[in-house]
Amino acid sequence: MRHVLLIIACVVVAGLLIAVWREQRRWMAGYWSRACTGAQWRRRFPQASKADIRAFLGIFVDAFGFRRSRRLCFAPDDRVMDVYRTLHPPKWAVADVFELEDLVLFYDRAYGINLVPLWHENMTLGELFACTREKGKPEVGIQRQESRNQKVESGGL
Repeated sequence: MRHVLLIIACVVVAGLLIAVWREQRRWMAGYWSRACTGAQWRRRFPQASKADIRAFLGIFVDAFGFRRSRRLCFAPDDRVMDVYRTLHPPKWAVADVFELEDLVLFYDRAYGINLVPLWHENMTLGELFACTREKGKPEVGIQRQESRNQKVESGGL
């Protein structure tokens, strides 16, 4: 009898996870359906190389757990909190997976930028990228799991 209840519980949990995943895909469709935003980035930052823009957006999508192939779905005028709230709508959100904390860690490691004193509610990706232009190129190989390990070792943020 215990095994049957465990199997039923696992099926229910799996069903809920699939439902949430499908809803998140639907919520993010406004971003995912965009054509490549590379031209917008190049117009806004003509001195920046494509590699610099991709590296910057790669760090952003890593922090949010999106696939790297989605990085050019985000435009310079996109507000970080709009992306966050789209992914975690207030009436659905129980807990996040530390996307904003990861963003702070990744940018500090890559660019030596502490986002905390710079942060404001309407911060756009373009503003963040402008900050990185002053600091230089990111280090390669920053991974989402690496920040998770650091958080566990240090007891969180």
